[in-house]
Amino acid sequence: MTLRADLDELVKAAAGWDGVAEEVRIAKAIASNGESYGSAFGLLACRADIGRQHDTFITSMTDALSQGERRMQTIADLLRKTARDFGATDLDVADTFHHLDGTPR
Repeated sequence: MTLRADLDELVKAAAGWDGVAEEVRIAKAIASNGESYGSAFGLLACRADIGRQHDTFITSMTDALSQGERRMQTIADLLRKTARDFGATDLDVADTFHHLDGTPR
């Protein structure tokens, strides 16, 4: 098995995850506009408990989107950290553990 790291590609991948996190944040903001508006379904809907169920659903969705956004940001941060770690590898250590072409010994 060969492990190679292209630092630029890791940084590009991190930027992609940042973009996905931003899209999820936007979706969360849009969904949260419906929070606490279950009563807008009208009196009969509220008597059938639809309003409360709607509010519970929207709250669950915004919570899930918040968690997803945090996880995607974590992935992006970890990719950047990995690129920094690979980039900061001491050349002597790298020579000890890798062939000149970058493959492990």
